[in-house]
Amino acid sequence: MEREFFCQKREGQRIIRLICQKNGEEHLGVDVCPAQGFKTFGLRFRGDWLQPYLPRWESLLSHESFGNSVLFPTPNRVRNGVFTFRGRRVEMRKRGVPQTQHGLAWNSPWEVLEQRADADSALLRAEFCIRAGDENYEAFPWECSLQMALILTENALECRYLVTNRDQAPMPFGIGLHPWFLLPERTEKVRLRLPAETYFETTPDLLPTGRRLPVTEVPGHDLRRFTDVAALDLDTVFETQGRGVTLRYADRGYDLVISVTPDFLDSVVFTAFNRGMEKTGYRAFCVESQTCCTDAINLSEGGLADSGLMVLAPGGTKEGGVVYRFEMKKGGEG
Repeated sequence: MEREFFCQKREGQRIIRLICQKNGEEHLGVDVCPAQGFKTFGLRFRGDWLQPYLPRWESLLSHESFGNSVLFPTPNRVRNGVFTFRGRRVEMRKRGVPQTQHGLAWNSPWEVLEQRADADSALLRAEFCIRAGDENYEAFPWECSLQMALILTENALECRYLVTNRDQAPMPFGIGLHPWFLLPERTEKVRLRLPAETYFETTPDLLPTGRRLPVTEVPGHDLRRFTDVAALDLDTVFETQGRGVTLRYADRGYDLVISVTPDFLDSVVFTAFNRGMEKTGYRAFCVESQTCCTDAINLSEGGLADSGLMVLAPGGTKEGGVVYRFEMKKGGEG
C-alpha cells in the first residue's frame, strides 16, 4: 500500500497540516496553529473527525476552540491566579488580567523551528519562550523555553516536549495536554478505560484539596473497565501514574490509545457536553494528560509532597511526551 506524508501550510500560512496518505487518500491528519499556542485541532482518522474543526482561525484563541492546547507552566487551574514558591509570591497577571487557567503557552505565539516530511513521518517543531521584559514574564518571572515536536506517523501522533530553565533560579512547572474529542451521535458509543484507583477531592470551584479518594467511593468514578462516556458527569483529576488511557470506538473498529511517559502522573476527565457547553453546537469531552495535579504549585507549597510539581535547576532540562495511537480491533483493517 502506497504511503506518503505531508507537512503543508494552509490559511495564508497560519495553519500547518500534517497528513499521512494511503493510496492518495488521507489516512491520518491534524492541523496546527503555531501563532495561537501551537494548538492542534481537527484530528481525523480514516475519514472520521475525532475533534471539531473550526475553520475561522481567530476562534482558536478561545476555550471553545476544541483542539489540543499545551498547558504550561501551570496545567489547569491556579487558585486565584496566585502562588508562592520558596517564599517568592507570584501574581500570574497578563495584560493586567489574572491567569487562573491553563498557564501561558496555550494562547501565546510560538516560533516554528522545523517542519518536514519524509517516507516515514511528518514533523513540526516549535518553541515558546518566556523572557525578561515580555508580558508572560510578568505572570511567571522565570526565563525558560518549551519546545514541542509533533510527529505524525502512519497510525499515531506523538507530542514530545523539552523544557529548559534559562533562569538563574530554580523553576517550578508542570505541563499538560488538553484535547477535546467529539462525542458521536447518540446511537454510537465511545467507551473510556482509565487505570486509576484514586482521584482528588475538589472544592466547589474544582480545585483539589490534596486529599485522595478511592474511585469506588462515588458512583461514576471507577473507570478501570470500559465505561460509556455519555453516562459520565465529571471534571475530575485522576491519578493514572504514567499509565495509558484508552478510548474505544467499537462501531468504527478501533481504539485511540493515549500513552504517556512516566512523568505524566494525572489525567483529567471533563465531560463538557453535560456541563453547559452544548451551546457551542458540539457535544465534546476532554481527556487531559498532566504531569501534576491541578493547582500543584499551591498544594506543593502547602505541604503536599507528591503533587507532581517539577522543579528545574538553572540550566536544567526535562523532556517527555504523549502519544495518541490508533489501533484497529479484530475484524478491522490495519
